[in-house]
Amino acid sequence: MFRKIWNSVSGVYLLYELNTCIYMLDPWEKRFVRLLIFSSYTFLPDYTRKLVYALLPAAHSSLSDLDLDHQRSMELKIH
Repeated sequence: MFRKIWNSVSGVYLLYELNTCIYMLDPWEKRFVRLLIFSSYTFLPDYTRKLVYALLPAAHSSLSDLDLDHQRSMELKIH
């Protein structure tokens, strides 16, 4: 059971590395790229979202639901 779950998670992780082209990087470079992506989305979400929309116009429609959820959560925190 555990082996089957581990194999499926490692398969998804391999697809992530292949799609983002970080499979060819050294382990410290992979950590740096992940940290860069995480910190840019965490600390600069609006700028990161604008960059994604500029680079991938099709992503605008698929991420619009996430934007609405984010805006609603921000409104709840402000009020």
